[in-house]
Amino acid sequence: MRGDFLNFAGRFLSLLIVVWVSLSFPSDAQAIDVGNLDGRMNISRHATVASDVPTAITLADILSPTSDIAFVKNHADAFQASSRKGDVWMRTQLRNSGATDLHGDLVVRFPYLERVDIYLLDADGYIQTGTAGSGVALSGIGLPAPFPTFEIDVPAGETRTVYIRASGGPMVVMPVWFHTSADYQSWFQGSVGIFALLMGIACTFTAYAWSIARKSDTPAYGLYFWFCVTAITYVIFSTGMGKSLFWPRSNVSTITLVYILQGAVTAFGAVFISNFLDIRRRWPSFYIVINGLVALCVLSSIGGFFPGLLSRAVYMICSGIGPVVVLIGVWALHRRGVPGAGAVLVGWAPLIMATVWLYLRLFEITPYFEINHYIVPLGLCFTVFQFSWAISNRVKDAEASAATDPLTGLSNRRDLDTTLAALTRSNTPACTAVLAVDLDGFKVINDTHGHDAGDLVLQVIASRLKNVGAGRAKPFRTGGDEFLIVYSSKDARAEIQAFGNQCIAVINRPIAFRGTLLNVGASVGVAFIDDHVDFRESISRADSALYAAKREGKGVVRLFDQRQSPVGQPGFKPVVVNA
Repeated sequence: MRGDFLNFAGRFLSLLIVVWVSLSFPSDAQAIDVGNLDGRMNISRHATVASDVPTAITLADILSPTSDIAFVKNHADAFQASSRKGDVWMRTQLRNSGATDLHGDLVVRFPYLERVDIYLLDADGYIQTGTAGSGVALSGIGLPAPFPTFEIDVPAGETRTVYIRASGGPMVVMPVWFHTSADYQSWFQGSVGIFALLMGIACTFTAYAWSIARKSDTPAYGLYFWFCVTAITYVIFSTGMGKSLFWPRSNVSTITLVYILQGAVTAFGAVFISNFLDIRRRWPSFYIVINGLVALCVLSSIGGFFPGLLSRAVYMICSGIGPVVVLIGVWALHRRGVPGAGAVLVGWAPLIMATVWLYLRLFEITPYFEINHYIVPLGLCFTVFQFSWAISNRVKDAEASAATDPLTGLSNRRDLDTTLAALTRSNTPACTAVLAVDLDGFKVINDTHGHDAGDLVLQVIASRLKNVGAGRAKPFRTGGDEFLIVYSSKDARAEIQAFGNQCIAVINRPIAFRGTLLNVGASVGVAFIDDHVDFRESISRADSALYAAKREGKGVVRLFDQRQSPVGQPGFKPVVVNA
């Protein structure tokens, strides 16, 4: 019984060995039936692959009966290997079981290869060859495209053996797709359209960054511009368009350039975040970490001169670990309530997630999807969009702060100039007026109760003036206890004068301060605006009427009269009009 079991186990193990050898041996690779293909299919999983093949090896050496080049079955949707020690060869067979000849296109969707050679063998051993770089056809049956692309004809009822030889760069990833001609045309147009859209988005935000950096002395905005420049350059070369534009007929690999650009994007992004969030002041230790990351990004640009392990470690830190550390730090700043950290967090996260997704793909953890070719450029475009939005909000806040009185929240003289310019360009009603308001008794409150009481009085009165003028008048704080109100509603002059009295009434209401009621009054000068007087002249006239009110009796409204001279000009004695 025991002998029978051992006999069965031995036969079972022998069968497993035979199956394993059959899957690994090149001649046993199954042909891919493309006879009924009506779109596209990924043929990488059905291919056998040999990596680190010496560059001196030719197809004749591969086909030789004495060849010791071992092809192994690929089980991934996108084969990947290192080509530091030699070339990568892939072999597959295409069988057309249909009744009509098939004219298709074979695409190696990896834009960083230095050179790709294809050999097409029929049953009689006739060889058709073609060569392509990453971005353009070089000879034979190659087609100009962002990826190495070749025309393949498979006659009805026949089989073609395809050998692909790829070289270039420390990493070779070979998702190989076979398309019908019609499907390839639509796919190619869609790919170019996506690339053009991504480049257009990146260019748009780069132009915006330049406009902001040119008008501002803030270092963060200049750094953001360079971040956008490196981002758009990265998009151009990472999509394969750069090589077809700049080196269309050169056997050069752009993967090293892409690595350098990726490090530059990380460096400029980290420094921009550091300056934008003022990390040096808010979190000095994190500022040191960011500077260390930037230094490593600079070293990564010469990483090719380092030993292989050190070069890969530096690249991993710059493109993977470092950006994640920055993301965690920005999240911590957001939790602390740092202004702008939330917007930066939302902008930086998609780029990091896209990068991590591709890193996990290298370890066969995340699946291969067609969108993988666009995921990092898409993440970059979203990042520059979000950063632009954050900068736009920062600029708007700065402009609003420059035009706003920090104590009362009212508009200041700077915003007054903008408002008057807008009113000058608009068709304002003839009865529009300017009201100059000055507080009575404010100095006494300041001297008696201190500046805290004075600040409270100004804040309360500012709030009351905004409420009483809502929808028809806009108040400005023009001095210590002086206010100016631009009245733009289409009301009669008597109603505007009544509005001045309303202002005095709301100001006269007592204000509670530390158990004490503070009382302050106001005087108002009114100047009406007509077609013959500009707004600045009207402000001067309102000031003149206000001074008349202060001299003749406080707590009243005074209207400017034509016989009255504006402030600083000689003239008749003002006409006093009691409200």
